[in-house]
Amino acid sequence: MITIICAECSKAPFGVMASGLFRCDHCASEITPRDLVLDPGEVWVVDSAGTLGYLPTPVRA
Repeated sequence: MITIICAECSKAPFGVMASGLFRCDHCASEITPRDLVLDPGEVWVVDSAGTLGYLPTPVRA
């Protein structure tokens, strides 16, 4: 998983909240899943600690 860092402060990752939003652990900026812009084949994920990230597109041999 590649962690998604806040674009507002560039200092911390986003954590999942009970509301379904993601909040920056540093500046409290919030985003929704619709705000995520990923390349084709990438998917967003949340790890066991609640941190937002993404899985890159698999490389095909």
